Amino acid sequence: MNPQSNSTKAAVLLLAHGSPDSVDEVPEFLRNVTNGRPVPVQVIEEVKHRYSSIGRSPLTALTLKQGELLSGELGMPVYVGMRNWKPYIADIVASMEADQVSRAVVICLAPQNSRTSVGLYRAALGNGLPFRFEFI
Repeated sequence: MNPQSNSTKAAVLLLAHGSPDSVDEVPEFLRNVTNGRPVPVQVIEEVKHRYSSIGRSPLTALTLKQGELLSGELGMPVYVGMRNWKPYIADIVASMEADQVSRAVVICLAPQNSRTSVGLYRAALGNGLPFRFEFI
């Protein structure tokens, strides 16, 4: 990105899947993953069991740290939004608008690039964003 002018505030937005912070949040997380479709109780219990065996996923914490380090290297704001958990992409876009971001490079951290996977991130971004963006 070019250096920012006085009228342009540029930023980076990292997008990731997200992960619940605790076993108790697994049911709500799974509802987000399935876009509100019902999840069988036995599936919820199995995921809770597996989740409790690992304690918690480091995904959100590591992605936030990645954003912090990238911001330091680039000398510009780096925001992090999760598709299926907090901080939700829509909430982060609202923060970017409040911070008067006018241009952003959006980087999807999904491990594969397909219409289905990356398309879900594009959909989560929504239409009519309050800033110009380039989706990578």
